[in-house]
Amino acid sequence: MAFSFLYHLLFVKKYVPLLKIILKNNRTMNQANKLTQVPETMLITLWAKATENNHPKPLLKDPKAAEIISKIDYDFSKFKKASFSQAGVCIRASLIDKQAAAFIKAHPDAVVIQLGAGLDARYERLGCPEVTHWYDLDLPEVIALRKQCFTETDRYSFLAMSLFDDAWMHLITAFHKPILVIVEGVLMYFDRQQVQAFFKKLCQELSQPTTIVMDILAYSLVGHAKNHDSLGAMQKNDRPEFKWSEKESQLIEQWHPYLHLDKEYFMSDYNQGRYPFIFRVLYKLPYFYKRFNQRVVQFSIVKR
Repeated sequence: MAFSFLYHLLFVKKYVPLLKIILKNNRTMNQANKLTQVPETMLITLWAKATENNHPKPLLKDPKAAEIISKIDYDFSKFKKASFSQAGVCIRASLIDKQAAAFIKAHPDAVVIQLGAGLDARYERLGCPEVTHWYDLDLPEVIALRKQCFTETDRYSFLAMSLFDDAWMHLITAFHKPILVIVEGVLMYFDRQQVQAFFKKLCQELSQPTTIVMDILAYSLVGHAKNHDSLGAMQKNDRPEFKWSEKESQLIEQWHPYLHLDKEYFMSDYNQGRYPFIFRVLYKLPYFYKRFNQRVVQFSIVKR
């Protein structure tokens, strides 16, 4: 029963069965009506970040999320009880923001690409850094919506394609600058073989010094999407499954000799009392801490 309760409450992810959304203003409503569908959990993560702005001690400040959410005609009240997931989304985003900021400080001429960007405002949260270029990549229907909410510039632009399309890899290597790849809330929906092939492709195609910042799903959640607080409410035939995680982050190093694990952060260490009491107690147990904790990790591609 305790494990079922855990599965029911743990973190919100991206790319679930798709819902149409309509933006309130006329200009964007016409565009939204032309879209096929967009991931509902893209809206959940947006809601989580917008809601956090109202907290007295926010884990993350994201005024752009609040601005966007005010333009979307959608019943966000259905998520009001998902306090665990809401905090988890913000902890994850905050940890990745800090790693991205540190990388850019060390490499101000970097090229940055965020895969599966959704409606995330990381570029704005980091103060629109004057890097060589920043790309936000997602599927065409998501980028169509993103263009209604964000403005591209000569340093900041969008790519409408799959993260498995190697065209973006060729694009960013052409700059001959240090590379930062951000992957948040995406890879858990692909199986191990696909994720492994993705990393091998990165190692083969990215010739410049490269850093990858990403999250890894709590290991015990694989195969249990039906118990998730948001995914569990979806129709069985529409609900995606959590397919991939690793119990040990270091195992990813075995996929390619160029891969090196630099940093690892267990998200429960940064919850600041926001997780439910029972989980804060359980996370003190090594078994629980290791298997039921989402992680943010940083890898480097070091060509020897």
